Amino acid sequence: MTENLDEKIKGSSNNKEESIQQLEDFQQDINDVKNTHNLEDLSIEEKELNKVLVKKFDRRLLPLLCLLYLLSYIDRSNIGNAKLGGLVEDLNMTQSEYKWALSIFYFSYVIFDLPSNIIMRRWRPSYWLAILMFLWGVVATAMAASTNFAGIAVSRFFIGVFEAGFFPGVIYFLSVWYTRQEYGRRIGFFWSFSSLAGAFGGLIAYGISQIENDALKTWQWLFIIEGVPSVILAAFSAWYLPNKPETAKFLTEKERDHAVKRLANDAGASNDHSWSWAQVVSVFTDWKTYMYMSIYITGTSALQGVTLFLPSIVAGMGTWSKPVAQALTTPPYFLAFLATIAIGWSSDKYFERAYHMIAINVVGLLGFLLLMFLPNTNVAGNYISACLVTTSVYANVAVKVAWFNNNYGGLTRRAVASAAIVSVGTIGGAIGGQIYYDPPHYFAGNAIAFACLAAQTLLVIIMRLLLSRENKRRSKLSEEQKELEIHKYGGTDLVGDRHYSFRYVL
Repeated sequence: MTENLDEKIKGSSNNKEESIQQLEDFQQDINDVKNTHNLEDLSIEEKELNKVLVKKFDRRLLPLLCLLYLLSYIDRSNIGNAKLGGLVEDLNMTQSEYKWALSIFYFSYVIFDLPSNIIMRRWRPSYWLAILMFLWGVVATAMAASTNFAGIAVSRFFIGVFEAGFFPGVIYFLSVWYTRQEYGRRIGFFWSFSSLAGAFGGLIAYGISQIENDALKTWQWLFIIEGVPSVILAAFSAWYLPNKPETAKFLTEKERDHAVKRLANDAGASNDHSWSWAQVVSVFTDWKTYMYMSIYITGTSALQGVTLFLPSIVAGMGTWSKPVAQALTTPPYFLAFLATIAIGWSSDKYFERAYHMIAINVVGLLGFLLLMFLPNTNVAGNYISACLVTTSVYANVAVKVAWFNNNYGGLTRRAVASAAIVSVGTIGGAIGGQIYYDPPHYFAGNAIAFACLAAQTLLVIIMRLLLSRENKRRSKLSEEQKELEIHKYGGTDLVGDRHYSFRYVL
């Protein structure tokens, strides 16, 4: 009996030691998360320096990048306004040719996204972004000289080639400056200028339609007036944009050192500035990549369908003239602009992405249902529904971009993942250019967009559950299992966000 009692006491002691060890491991994981997120353990001086740095970054980077993206989005989407300006009739294009002119942009965009980001990762971002901008501006302006479908199609293809690297490039570029919890509101503000481009595009198109000049058609004036600013700003951006915190001349030496340090603390064990093709390949062996691609492509299908056909959708609601229909596309885009900024701010404040996407998607699903089933005579109801869907499909982009960018560790993995996800996801733009084929009410187009948004919402829920489960799994790893985790992914140079101390943003 004494022996049995001794064994029980010994067993109890061992269990207690194991429990203590597990608690210590768990506490270490919590500390890892705190260090990774850079929320704790900062001195008052460091916190003040953080505020100074972020303000400097905001002033130096965001205004110009947002303006460039405004021009970029106007140049890619103004073909919808050009249609109302007589493009199809003047060039004798069929409805099928017009839809292919919309979609061909996205084929070249998909092909050149990844190569462009690899160049940007290996070279100077300021020079590369400026070159891209100059080239797409030249093509967008020259599109005014088109005399048939072939000219429009070729121009749209090359605009896609040169714009391909800009959006994923800026997604990566901003992550070089901001921590993960600062990133969402910045990318939200940047992306909000795409919806502002829609608002300005409608107003500019309305203004151009009032030009009384027989030398050029309305759509030709549109392409020239909206294309030239991109060319002019290209040289300035090459000179003005910095490349990385380590070499930023607008920062003091102390600020540069702190900028590098805080980003390293935020990245934790996944902080890696090296380059290798093995790191590139590792992105494509990561299950997250394909989940985020699916989330992106379903959202983009609905987004681009609405973007490309909103002028036509609005024109079909009432008996107003085409110039008035152009102007009426402004309020939906302006509401989307405000919502995008608000959602980006909220998702950073609460450091949460998935629930924000789900909430804004519910608004879009309601809007598409109303567009499908409200009678044509209910003009006000249909117009409000158009505002809801435009707001939803635009506002969720910034959150999903911040989400996938937050969850890739290492500069190379992040740059490649950003380009790969946006590249494949942009195929949704080609789909979006084809789904609105049943004017004037577009029931089928709205039904397909509704299905895409519903599928995206389901994927977001699944993704959040998977990431949450992975975070919990990592919290329970033993020391031996932690070492095996690093070895499993090819060592510290390749592990990136798969490191046991990295916690995914949900």
